[in-house]
Amino acid sequence: MSAVLDQIRQVLEGSVDAAVVLDSDRRILYYNRAYEASTGLRGRQLAQRVAAGDRCYDVFPLEICKTACLGCKARDVGRALRLDEIKAVRGDGEELTFIVAAVPVKLDGGDLVIIETYRDVTADVRIQRRLKVLLERERRAKENLEEVVRERTNELRQAQAQLVHQEKMSSLGRLVAGIAHELNNPINFVYGNVDFLGQYMEDLLRLVALVDGAPLPGELRAQFEQAKADVEYDFLIDDWRKLLRSIRAGAERTASIVQDLKTFSRAGGELQEADIVAGIETTLNLIAPLLKNRIEVRRRIAPSVPRILCHAGHVNQVFMNILTNAAQAIVGEGWIEVTIENVEDARAVQITITDSGPGIKPDAMAKITDPFFTTKDVGEGTGLGLWISENIVRAHGGTLVWGNAPVGGAQFVVVLPVRALDATEPVVERAGA
Repeated sequence: MSAVLDQIRQVLEGSVDAAVVLDSDRRILYYNRAYEASTGLRGRQLAQRVAAGDRCYDVFPLEICKTACLGCKARDVGRALRLDEIKAVRGDGEELTFIVAAVPVKLDGGDLVIIETYRDVTADVRIQRRLKVLLERERRAKENLEEVVRERTNELRQAQAQLVHQEKMSSLGRLVAGIAHELNNPINFVYGNVDFLGQYMEDLLRLVALVDGAPLPGELRAQFEQAKADVEYDFLIDDWRKLLRSIRAGAERTASIVQDLKTFSRAGGELQEADIVAGIETTLNLIAPLLKNRIEVRRRIAPSVPRILCHAGHVNQVFMNILTNAAQAIVGEGWIEVTIENVEDARAVQITITDSGPGIKPDAMAKITDPFFTTKDVGEGTGLGLWISENIVRAHGGTLVWGNAPVGGAQFVVVLPVRALDATEPVVERAGA
């Protein structure tokens, strides 16, 4: 026996790693006790197979033996090689994992042998796999927690926005109601005195006519005619009634706006019967500057629309949001059609608002009532108007649906029950555009 081989045996005999010495044809020349334990074969069984000339892959096959034998590669390249996490199946069927190393060694006589060692890392791999499972579970739990945090954060933001906007609208409602109340006195003063002013003017003109018809000395007549020319008396006679009519019309229009503001800003309070048709007209009056000389409003109203039990100020806010969006969506001239009809055997009122704008884009259709979603430019919209409107309609037991009309642009359909399903249900005191 070669002295080198004998030294190799002495070194490997005490190794805790399974080791085997192979000839160039992969027959087993030597194996240590750890190798015998790894194979799962009893000492005599293993010895008989070695004596019979069995090759290493017949005795203890690794997953790389037939396709990428590490010992063969080490023999061919003439240097040591190593592979990690190589699987093998022991004789009793248990799957093991090894770190395999192969080293080519020349003996005294020039023969080449291959030393293969197998470090059992099965337990380590199992721990790593278990750790990976735990880490993956922890990662998923973290992702789930982050998702919950995101959802809760979004809910808090929505609630905060709702509370802030509610407070703003509540303050604005009080301010508008106060302004409307304060405007009433001067408007009533103007409106109430227009008739007196007209009467006084009539009296003055009668006096002038009386003087004009009386005989006057030549110099006084000349002064009188000059005074009439200076004040453009003939034009004054023709124009003063027009001025009075304009003043009266302006006062009436201002009084109407003040009344609309008072109606629109009416606090929620308890449910009260309200006229939907009047609410629509009030809203159209308030957004008249957006419509003037540009947008035609078409009305299709059923002969008899019942009054509904609702929070009128909130419902008016729904109409304000939808009609304002419609007016802003129309570039140049166009039209808005408002249809009010009875549905569900007159147990509900349906309000359909259609515009001639560009309609709702497909990618916005599903998100149009999401909070903070807006198609308007930065600074032109908060993205809360339709979300608030949907909440208000839902709180009244109604429905709000939207889409694109066959002709024209966007179409919103609001259905409100004549009697609320639950009169005690709180309504979101929100409004926004």
